Amino acid sequence: MFKVDTHLHLDLYKNQDTIINYINTEKSYTIAVTNLPDLYEQYAKDGRNSQYVRYALGFHPELACRYFHQLSIFDRNLSSTRYVGEVGLDFTTKDVRDRIAQEQVFRHILRACNRARGKILTIHSRKAEKRVLELLKDVHSCQVILHWYTGPLSLIDVAIGRGYYFSINHQMINSIHGRKVIQNIPIEKILIESDAPFTKGLRKNYCVSFMKDIYRYICYERNMSEKNIEIRLKENFRRILSGELSS
Repeated sequence: MFKVDTHLHLDLYKNQDTIINYINTEKSYTIAVTNLPDLYEQYAKDGRNSQYVRYALGFHPELACRYFHQLSIFDRNLSSTRYVGEVGLDFTTKDVRDRIAQEQVFRHILRACNRARGKILTIHSRKAEKRVLELLKDVHSCQVILHWYTGPLSLIDVAIGRGYYFSINHQMINSIHGRKVIQNIPIEKILIESDAPFTKGLRKNYCVSFMKDIYRYICYERNMSEKNIEIRLKENFRRILSGELSS
């Protein structure tokens, strides 16, 4: 089974070194997202990257208003990595000032990434899917991964038309809407994520066994063999890393 996790909050676990060793042993290609630029800077300087783990430079939208000043830290670290995330918008808040700050941070990040070119962005879009897609419209030089998409099914085709990828997790296959989302994503645009430790079964300890449930579900839903799914998912991840931008 090809193992890949495009969205892991590794820094939220206490036993990080143990988990990194485990990931290396399992040969699971992992993007470790961060929630703030200074956290990325801390881990990048620690040199914790391994053959299978890469840290992403993040700025979580729910922290944008409080930590707006960290945009300068984001800027000085952008050239050090291809991976940017978790970034985006979260409109579960009704606070207008919070939403404005989120948009300002997200716009800044998108402009910077578009200029830098070749970045891989993992995007948070909860309750803000339409606005996220509007702001992403002019970003043509980066790969986009929509992480744990929960929005309207009608917008999936828009994202697919632009060549975006969707990272799905094991919790999605246990909800009606999550299954509908997955059913509307072409196999060539699917990636795997855990979003650990925010998903069931992974809150205390990280284990790659969550991928088995996803493989099993796709096998059933697409009437495909596990080997064919493995080939497709591996090719999807290869395209992301190679920087291919074809839709």
